[in-house]
Amino acid sequence: MKQLLLIVISLFAIFAILWIRSTVISLEYRLSSLEEKKRQILNERRHLLAEKASLTSFVRIHNSDSHFLVFPDRKKVVYISGNPESLVKTVRFNKK
Repeated sequence: MKQLLLIVISLFAIFAILWIRSTVISLEYRLSSLEEKKRQILNERRHLLAEKASLTSFVRIHNSDSHFLVFPDRKKVVYISGNPESLVKTVRFNKK
């Protein structure tokens, strides 16, 4: 009876060890695939940030044919000093 119990316990221990090892190996495979996906996403993010920087650069905007943004003439710039909220309340437009 003791020999049968020892055989059952040893078989159970062997299968438990094999199950744990296979679980660890499958987790390692999942981790490596997630790390690869993270690397791809970070690479794509880096490319998108570079594309955004190139699309919004002032050189590109200045050299483009459609001038949506232009630099203001220094003579036409009006500087307002003080609290902007109080100044807005006192401004009115007279329509003639």
